[in-house]
Amino acid sequence: MKAFKKIQSGAAYAAFFLLIALSGCNNASNQDQQANATVADTIAKEVTLSPESQNMLYSFPTPFEVTSLLEKAKAGFIFDITNPPANVDKYSTEISKALNLGIYSADLCYSATYNRTDETNKFLGCTNKLADELGIAGVYDQSLLEKVKKFNNNKDSLISLINKVFGQTNDFLAKNNRTRIAVLIACGGFSEGIYLASTLGEVAKDNARIMAIVANQKDNHMKLLTILEAYSADEKMKPVYAEIQKLKPIWGNYGIESGKKIDQQKVVEISDLAESVRLTFAK
Repeated sequence: MKAFKKIQSGAAYAAFFLLIALSGCNNASNQDQQANATVADTIAKEVTLSPESQNMLYSFPTPFEVTSLLEKAKAGFIFDITNPPANVDKYSTEISKALNLGIYSADLCYSATYNRTDETNKFLGCTNKLADELGIAGVYDQSLLEKVKKFNNNKDSLISLINKVFGQTNDFLAKNNRTRIAVLIACGGFSEGIYLASTLGEVAKDNARIMAIVANQKDNHMKLLTILEAYSADEKMKPVYAEIQKLKPIWGNYGIESGKKIDQQKVVEISDLAESVRLTFAK
């Protein structure tokens, strides 16, 4: 079982950022040309998803779904279980950058949900850096920051704003034939959400509510596997599919669908499994 120094809890509200600025699309600047050159290889490798898979991908829940449920379940905040911001500089491949853009997005949602300002700013820097390097922009949108401040005490409005941001991101990736990147971001965010939830389940006095959150992610896991099947001929995507597939026993071997308190040893096994996938993606 993992050892934690302490759990810190906070008031519930979230803040977020703009992954993509959809401006300058018609501006043939040097920066745009460099970005286009960077992603040319990616575009050549794209596959065409079925309409069903496309709908699954571009309606995939944001990481905020899990982190907000964790807050409602009175799970604590533990910075040490997130992906260290210092790791951002070691991601050099397109796949590692996209996976960890998803991971850091989940960590950002987690820290923002618990009103951890310093941590939120660190993860914001990570997501902007990776988005820039992936050629999907990372321009800091000051108007969005003002909206975030305005919605600090209105969670419903803030959730709507976050969903809009992810929607803009997905629209940009879809219009620019960047489906592969969108899939990888979804994989990273999903794996981090499961890892955070199961790890917090280890230290909870009553893990029933937290493990119910994990149980409710079964359908999203199946959707992700369906989407990934379209990349079965892509050698670089096969390891990603294999890792996401490893999570399948979580919903079949431990009885977490019962909604009851789970035996501590089973929670540890679930957490260890989720951690192994997350560590593979974040290495």
